[in-house]
Amino acid sequence: MKLIRLKINSQDGFRSLKKGFEIFFLRDFDSDEITKFNPYLLAGKNGSGKSNVLEALAEIFYHLDGIYLSNKPDYFEKVFNPKKSRLNAYELEYFTFLESDFFPQSSNEVIAHVSIKKKSNNRPLIKILNLEEISDTDEDLSQKQIKSLLPRYVVGYASGHNETLSIPFFKSRLLQYDEYYSNLISKQFVDASPESSLVFLDSEFSQAIMLTCLLMFDDPESDEPSPILRPFREYVQLGQIDAFRLILRTDLEIDSFFAKQFIDDNALKLIDNLDLPETNGISNISTRSYIEKLKRCATCWSEQLNPDEGPFTDNYDLDFNTNSYLIFDFKVNNATKRAFQLHFEENPLKLFEFFQLGIILNNFIISKKNKERTYGSTNPFINNDIAQSPIEEDRILRFKDVLLRKNDMDKTIYTKNLSDGEHQFIHTLGLSLLFRNTRSLFLLDEPETHFNPDWKAKYISSVRSCFEKKNSTVNQNHMPVLQDMLITTHSPYLLSDCDKIYVLIFKKMSNSLKIQAPLRPDFQTLGTSVNKIGIRIFGMPNTIGEYAQSIVSKYNNQFDDSKTAEDKEALIKEIKDTLGDSVERMMLINKILDSFS
Repeated sequence: MKLIRLKINSQDGFRSLKKGFEIFFLRDFDSDEITKFNPYLLAGKNGSGKSNVLEALAEIFYHLDGIYLSNKPDYFEKVFNPKKSRLNAYELEYFTFLESDFFPQSSNEVIAHVSIKKKSNNRPLIKILNLEEISDTDEDLSQKQIKSLLPRYVVGYASGHNETLSIPFFKSRLLQYDEYYSNLISKQFVDASPESSLVFLDSEFSQAIMLTCLLMFDDPESDEPSPILRPFREYVQLGQIDAFRLILRTDLEIDSFFAKQFIDDNALKLIDNLDLPETNGISNISTRSYIEKLKRCATCWSEQLNPDEGPFTDNYDLDFNTNSYLIFDFKVNNATKRAFQLHFEENPLKLFEFFQLGIILNNFIISKKNKERTYGSTNPFINNDIAQSPIEEDRILRFKDVLLRKNDMDKTIYTKNLSDGEHQFIHTLGLSLLFRNTRSLFLLDEPETHFNPDWKAKYISSVRSCFEKKNSTVNQNHMPVLQDMLITTHSPYLLSDCDKIYVLIFKKMSNSLKIQAPLRPDFQTLGTSVNKIGIRIFGMPNTIGEYAQSIVSKYNNQFDDSKTAEDKEALIKEIKDTLGDSVERMMLINKILDSFS
């Protein structure tokens, strides 16, 4: 999808965005840019409303999911109101390709102009504004057609603790868990891919993202590293995975009155849908069982009561631990990669979504009462009140002892030894790679906060490389896809790498907490120095720190008091000895030199 515009029409606005707030993305005269990938940068001072735009979009698509998902628990339906959401009135427009399965009269190259309008306390109305170009009928869109017009994924990431951005994603995680649970009880086949669209990839998913990228993107038949992973190799100096362990808890039983009405006397385990039998009873290369896939990829595997117990460990508490586990150990080489790529159909997203499902199953700890309370809540901080993950040994899926090789180190290291910046770089580029062939909207809240200046300068070009046409022209159904990405940032380095048509500047209104409509810069940001961007967009009064500026001011006062040429020459020498190179130092010295003439 490619965003066109968003307008807030709720009487009270949304967060800091007042009623009537409108933001324009792709404009009519930029139509040639529709099929090109260029992230939008939302820039401005702290508290200027950048993140609220991401929150608004996440809330819109969560509410639409709630309306159009086919698999929802009864208690969700009790508290969910299709006519009312946290953002209760809005207008949203975007472009998307049509899927021929749902619009057989259209070609793969037809781009639909989608309009979603929601009036207060009314269901959203979804239309294709250029329907006459697509169909010769004016029938209302079916539910399946509408679902195909929405983004397949809304991928969220926040570098900090942005609870208000994460709350619709948190609710969506619960929907994904309940979808799995429902399929488990009804003995339906489970695809690890969730029906709901919102995916919030916080630090809990970091190891899953990194492992998937390093296992699935390298060519096991070649000794040359994949060009897709070039930023990982060159900037982070990330080599290969050396080894890792995957632990799957197997003993947790379903304890549900409803479940007991529909299953036999054998206890139903939470992971049973990860170990589905073959339809014909015959095992072959292609298997439905995710556990069997792992066994075929693993160097070795075993069943244990205590996955942290080594062969020479005395564990006196073992008798009190009733959990049981499947332990998969991987000593990674080209054969390991070949096996993963074979059993996960050469599709990195399939492997990641299995990992994602296993992590989401850790939500078994959340009670039905708390889920119902969460679904019905408008409190943006509700997720702070609910424990979202069990203690480590009770989790359904977890990774342990992930060992990496780095090109700049002789020994292998654990992932926990990577810096925050390295984790963030791998994480945000990795999620871009995993979803690059999907109809997705990426909402990234300050993804560069832990980067050094050099990585900030390289970040946008690295993100663009994930979506280069040679890597991502069509999805797995050979359909062309459109993606859009919004990045909030305070970094002049990112802005210097983007054309001004993809930069939106946010400012607060005078004497108000509300936000002005964002505008494009009045100068070309692409190639502009970071100092100028800092001054023009972030209102930096100078290019050096406040303490250094106070020293410059002190020397300015000394210059005003200087009477003789000797005093001025001595002052210049002291300035050069005390201050490093900067525009401010150069201007002060030139001012003193000019006084000699």
